[in-house]
Amino acid sequence: MHLSPFKYFGPTTLSEFFEIIAQCGRDEYAVMAGGTDTLVKIRQRLIRPSTVVSLNAISELNSIVHEGDDVTIGAGTPLYRISESPLVRKYLPALSQAAGRVASPQIRQMGTIGGNICLDTRCLYYNQPESSFSFPPCFKRGGKICHVVKNADRCYALFCADTPPALLSLAARLVVADASGRKEIPMDEFYRDDGLSCRRLGNRELLVAVKIKLEARAAGSYLRFSLLGAIEFPLVGVALCLPQVPDGSPHEIRMAATGVQSRPLRLHAAENFLNNKNLKDPQSLNGLMAELRQIQIVRHQNILPSYKRELLKVLIERNIRHCTRKGGDPDEAAG
Repeated sequence: MHLSPFKYFGPTTLSEFFEIIAQCGRDEYAVMAGGTDTLVKIRQRLIRPSTVVSLNAISELNSIVHEGDDVTIGAGTPLYRISESPLVRKYLPALSQAAGRVASPQIRQMGTIGGNICLDTRCLYYNQPESSFSFPPCFKRGGKICHVVKNADRCYALFCADTPPALLSLAARLVVADASGRKEIPMDEFYRDDGLSCRRLGNRELLVAVKIKLEARAAGSYLRFSLLGAIEFPLVGVALCLPQVPDGSPHEIRMAATGVQSRPLRLHAAENFLNNKNLKDPQSLNGLMAELRQIQIVRHQNILPSYKRELLKVLIERNIRHCTRKGGDPDEAAG
């Protein structure tokens, strides 16, 4: 299916970007960085913007800067740069691993961290060419029904991006700008559990950067499971950050998951269960599944919630093994 016609703008500064979108109606424009998701949706007629505004020429969005205790990553930074950055690999291994697992090398060359953070939710009843629809329109297509959950009052499309759980585990902050200035938003306040609109980002706002505070000697890991070995969104992905402390000292583990709800999810109950336990003792993980049963998971594409909870448990255990031993290789759990 061919792309629908649209006007194209390539601003070179943020001020120019905001001037352009100020001339557009609320639903008339689409913002594009790498285009790996936006262009597909235009081609499938899932969105019909009359104007596309590219961020590729705005140089300040493509950077990785280490200042003091913070690493600031521009939202337009390609995923391959993040996965290969020596700084990110050394201090933020979970983010490096997550960025390196997105789709394929070709897509990681084009796709950006901002695009991955703002990736739309996905559903079998939505992500296909418009000509293939043979059922009533769902919430994401302007209807009043969810085909995944009967009698639902909202959309239950899934959030499946790889880098957001890693950023949640790292307690990242997002820098959001509009025409009047900038503000920082904690990562765990950016999302809501609504497949129709999972991001708290205004129509005239733009994600411009991610800030992460470096923690001395923190270990991290991201593991995912997908049904195919080729290009595929994760069925479930789990990120873990574990500050390294002397033996016997308390620790504050942070974990987050993707592929289970309409937002990336901090696993607070599992964190509280594991905090201050001896994670090198396999017996300390007994009872973890009871905490994971508190997570609401709906059935998507005939994947049972119980199966996803088992995947969560396995990925958490493998992440812990990797973070509590020297020289661990997270690729042992690739699937």
